[in-house]
Amino acid sequence: MNSTLYVVGYCPSCGTGPLGVRICGGCGRPNVLCEECDALWLTPDVTGRPVFPRQPDLPCPACETSLLAPGAHWASFFELEALGWEQRIIDVGRALGSNDS
Repeated sequence: MNSTLYVVGYCPSCGTGPLGVRICGGCGRPNVLCEECDALWLTPDVTGRPVFPRQPDLPCPACETSLLAPGAHWASFFELEALGWEQRIIDVGRALGSNDS
């Protein structure tokens, strides 16, 4: 179980939550997700308005698979590198309540 969270920013919605990249287990789409308030962005540019996925499942905006379901996970460094987002990493920490598979 991977519990490493590569922080790509801090949430402008709640003001405190670390933002990580959550990979959907259904379609593989990367989503920028606040670990504190579950605000979600489709790109690493979090200046726009966030989406707040339905609780408690946090469905992926692309395919509706839960971002907490088996197969969904916090992006690894290599996945962030493949997306070209590795330069956005500002911190590395441990994910809260890691449900990663």
